[in-house]
Amino acid sequence: MMILRALVLTTFGLLAGAVHAQTAAIGFGQGNFDRAAPVEVAADSLEVDQATGRATLTGNVVIAQGDLRLSANLVTVDYATTGGTRSIERLNATGDVLIVAGEDAAEGQEAVYTLGTSDILLSGDVLVTQGGNTLAGDRLAINLESGAGTVTGRVRTTLQP
Repeated sequence: MMILRALVLTTFGLLAGAVHAQTAAIGFGQGNFDRAAPVEVAADSLEVDQATGRATLTGNVVIAQGDLRLSANLVTVDYATTGGTRSIERLNATGDVLIVAGEDAAEGQEAVYTLGTSDILLSGDVLVTQGGNTLAGDRLAINLESGAGTVTGRVRTTLQP
């Protein structure tokens, strides 16, 4: 409902010609994300640098956590060590990035996913698809736990009647 309201308001603003939309709030992934779910990874190659605690995945990278899927050409994985336990802190994806959460999808050129806060920042010709509706802009910031998201930049939308 929140996305429909935001899309309608954005559309009326564009049609009126008086508002040049720079921001649009959306719902993404319905807010039922389980950040405690295991992270599954597939890629054509994996390189691990023990000194920096960074792993680099290249070629057809697909990362899944619950019903969240992130795919890209290249993903670097940053780890954090707390109390002697190493865990994934952040994923940095580049090249044809696609994020799917339930029936919602977003694509762009770069994404940073911070696992501890469940925040994703997607940038570079962002396109969000929800049902038959689309919303495009320069950047998308979403929180997977709440489902709240904001598209910024030159925001454009297409609504299906």
